[in-house]
Amino acid sequence: MIGSVISNFSFGQEDLPKDFSVIKVGKRVVVSWTHNFPSVKMISVQRSYDSSRYFQSIGAPPDPNLKDNGVSDPNPPNDSMYYRVYVLLDGARYVMTKAKRPMVDTSGVAGSYNDVNPNNNPPSQTADFLPAGFVQSKYIFMTPDRYVRVELPMDSRKYDIKFFNENYQPLFELKDVREKRFKLDRSYFYKAGYINFELYANGKILEKYKLFLPKEF
Repeated sequence: MIGSVISNFSFGQEDLPKDFSVIKVGKRVVVSWTHNFPSVKMISVQRSYDSSRYFQSIGAPPDPNLKDNGVSDPNPPNDSMYYRVYVLLDGARYVMTKAKRPMVDTSGVAGSYNDVNPNNNPPSQTADFLPAGFVQSKYIFMTPDRYVRVELPMDSRKYDIKFFNENYQPLFELKDVREKRFKLDRSYFYKAGYINFELYANGKILEKYKLFLPKEF
């Protein structure tokens, strides 16, 4: 827990961690983010029963300067805990996000998207870790930093995601996913290879496809 920081520093909203996600995966809670700071001394995830007080650090990434990162809370006391991201900068300056509970949707954006993904518009990214000819989904895909990225349509529909191994045996599922942009650590999928998934919107199948997890980080 950080107790020695004595001064705060004011930053614009664009400097705070972006895509701050808190999502429950099985019994664990995964907190992930993207930040734009040029240099960071430390980032930690803090947890509390209260939305404004009594926060304690539960984990920190090994390299805080990675723009896309996250921390897993393997044993949350309950599903109603509050989480926030604390960023320590040079000169004892720090910033922190607002606290929120798992599965809170902070996008506030509505829009219209196609109901079917023809898999002909893959995400713009370096894909040298993918098998030749494999085209990724635009909704659920592996990023070059080896995280599984989920990007859902920014609308009011209720989304559910089911993940299966290569033999279509169930791995886990995410119900009533309200966060539109978040990441999942590859450790949740147990091993490399193809991972099948089913994405539902309001109970109807939106996409049935797969993603590929490479063996090496």
